[in-house]
Parts: sequence; structure tokens; C-alpha cells
Amino acid sequence: MDIDWLKNLARLCLPTYKYESDTMKIIYAGYSSIKKNYYARLFNTNNQHSFLGWRWFWQIPNLFKSYDPDMVIAEIGPTIYHHFQKMNGYIIPEWVSMRINIDRPLSEICQTSVSDFSDVKRKIRKYNLTYEIITDKISTDYFNERFYLPYITKRHGAEAWIEDLSTIWKSSPTPLLLGIKENGVIVGASIIRKSEDSIYLLRLGLLDGNEEYRRHGVIGAIYYFSLIEGKNMGCRYLNVGGTRPFLTDGLTKFKIGLGAEFTLEQAPTKEYLWFQINEHSVVAKEFIRRNPFMHVNKDFRLVRSVT
Repeated sequence: MDIDWLKNLARLCLPTYKYESDTMKIIYAGYSSIKKNYYARLFNTNNQHSFLGWRWFWQIPNLFKSYDPDMVIAEIGPTIYHHFQKMNGYIIPEWVSMRINIDRPLSEICQTSVSDFSDVKRKIRKYNLTYEIITDKISTDYFNERFYLPYITKRHGAEAWIEDLSTIWKSSPTPLLLGIKENGVIVGASIIRKSEDSIYLLRLGLLDGNEEYRRHGVIGAIYYFSLIEGKNMGCRYLNVGGTRPFLTDGLTKFKIGLGAEFTLEQAPTKEYLWFQINEHSVVAKEFIRRNPFMHVNKDFRLVRSVT
């Protein structure tokens, strides 16, 4: 069964919810509890919400007249992408991909004026962090149970998106497991894969999700040693995966700090959200000013919002 086809069909008619705080009122139209939770937190509304019923996609813009919210957000797929592309508002990707150009001297990549890798290297030295490449199957199962799952659930809580990683392990080219050691004990790990001119950092985790290892710089070490491994393989880029389109998002800021840049090409086959602010809302305009984001223009290229 084509699950993507069913998801796109379902998005023709969306459940709608109102989130409200003392300063902000937003309406979210869509099925994903993870996305709803993320945007409720992003816009500083409490998690108390009311169900407003179902709306066909062409009715979504009319929610401004009915409820006078500060913002409206709606999940959209390829079937209705072009409909919202013709309207006011922004089309923002669910995730945007980022990469670091590693086809240059390591000293240049790690310059303080260029990235935060100098601080990463300082913690690597302080906590005696090293790495190794692991290839046996037992270790991949161990990664899922002791690194990936506990890290994702503890780090992201209600917004955690738990994946079945079996498809990644079975994909081609065959992925590798990069393990980070602290004084000889593996405390962090990531799945990496080389494809064409890039090395991809696919998924990562900390041992038992222990935040102490994050404070020791293990996450940064995963990025740094993946970079080193990519340079050893002759890669041009380290693809550091997806992140939220808002530049104030913690993970997005972390990756930008390492010198990562957005890959600008997008595709209408991906999942997006339609995001529109109330032109009469002072609080919405102030939010946009303080929280720049990446959105898709009519040529399917990623561009930064302008305030």
C-alpha cells in the first residue's frame, strides 16, 4: 500500500486546533502531534488547546476571519502544494538539509572566526575523546537500544520522532557505525554513509541518553570525527542532516555554529507547512522579526525570510 498517497489524500481535509496563551493565539491544521507540540512551544503558547473541527484545505485561510488568530499553520503535501503557493504566506519545509564544505584545510574549517570546532576540539582533548569505525551487526543492534532510542526520547520528549532504523542499515551503500570513546568506553555513536562526494551523518545517540556526555562534548565530537572520516574518504561535503527551518531553533543554531549551510534546492514532493501571520497582529510581526526562518520561493529554492 502506498502510504504517501494516503497521507496526501488525508491532507485534503484537516483537523484544526486552537492554541492560546496570554500573548499569542495560533491555529494549527494537521494530524501530526509532534509538529503541533513543536509549534505550540515555538510560539510560546501553552499546550492547552481546543479542537475546532475539520476543514477542507481551501477553507484554511478563512480561519483568520472566523477566529482572528495571530498565525495559522497547516500541513500540506504535494497534492495541494501549488494551491498554497499561489496564496499569501510562507511555505516552510518540515525539515531543511544542511552540509559543511570539508574540501578545504582542516585548519580553515576549525578557525574560530569560521566555526565552533575549536571549542569542540578543546573538549575532545579535555575528556580524552577518540573514535573508531564499527562494522559488526551486534553493534548496530546495540546502537538502536542503548544509544539512539534513549537519546531521542530523553532529548525530545513529546516531540520525539522514533524511527525504525532497519531501512537505513539495509540501504546501499552500506552504512558504518562511528563510535565515540571517552577514556576507552564508547559513550556516543552515529550512523554514517558515503555517497558520491558526500559523507552523510544519518542518526546519532548518547549512551543511555546520558546528558553528561553531551556536556563533555560528545555530540560535537561526533560531527568533528565524521568530518575527519569524510576527509579521509576524499569527500567534498559532510551532510549533517535535517533541522527545523527556524534559525532560532537550538539544533539549527548548533549546526550553523559548526559552519553548516543550507542546501538550497527543494522539491514539491516533500512535506511542507503553510505559515501565515495576521497582518493586523503586532505580536505576530514581532515574532517574525525576532525569529527568522527559511522558506521556499516559487522556484523551489530555499530563501531566508525578510522582515
